[in-house]
Amino acid sequence: MSYQLVPLRFLGSGGHADIYVAQRTDTGEQVAVKMLRDHARPEERKAFLNEARILGLGVPGLIRLLSSNMEADRPFYEMPLMGGCLRPHAGKLNDRQLHAVAIELAQTLMALHATRDAHGDIKPDNILLSYNGQLQVADPLGNGAHCTVWFAENRGGTPGYWAPEIRANKPISSTGDVYSYGATLYELLTGKRPQDGQRLDPSAEGFAKSPKICEIIAACCQFDPAARPSMQEVVRMLNGEQWVNIQASRIQRQQFFAGSIVVSLIALALWGFRGIKTT
Repeated sequence: MSYQLVPLRFLGSGGHADIYVAQRTDTGEQVAVKMLRDHARPEERKAFLNEARILGLGVPGLIRLLSSNMEADRPFYEMPLMGGCLRPHAGKLNDRQLHAVAIELAQTLMALHATRDAHGDIKPDNILLSYNGQLQVADPLGNGAHCTVWFAENRGGTPGYWAPEIRANKPISSTGDVYSYGATLYELLTGKRPQDGQRLDPSAEGFAKSPKICEIIAACCQFDPAARPSMQEVVRMLNGEQWVNIQASRIQRQQFFAGSIVVSLIALALWGFRGIKTT
């Protein structure tokens, strides 16, 4: 890094780090600097390193990593200074705005999952707004598929937004992100924070607004991870497809692959039988 960061003011604290507003000496630009708080703990440093690694992938929709120093006594990374998060807007978005947020967030998670990583802590606080209104997702937990050692305290998530299996101390995953995505949409639609053990189904609660978003929330927030849609399927739903039709096509694919496996096994068995008969 060919410039210095001059601290200006404390901005806030997260689960394991503090965030400051700083100024770059080369451009004078104000940026956000996230500094690891429990820097003496190796597992915290490892998780923080993976968090920076994920941001460094350059996935569209994730906040940009501008610079980092993971060898410092107190590791830190630098990112653009944003205008706030989505939480103050919960319950106040119209249908068009809610749909736009839903599809932008879904596309970001779809791109992240394509790298074999998971975010692990999707919630309104971690969806930031730039000063020109663009969404940027921040604070991945860094425990994606490339993390070689799991630490229980860093498997992550936030009560109310984490999937039931994550709450039960399973590793974070793309299916867990899907649940958190649905829980986030629930709060953005209703203005109410989701609670652990709650059935997240706005239609069942009498919400008539945004029926497509209600359908997606109910599908994403099923207790069985295998029953949830993928983020690709969520995007399809946002583009007009019905969840029931997507489920039907899933069953057809499963039946096709199961049938193909049976045919292959029969063919192998016949080939082996002919080989024995020939000898």
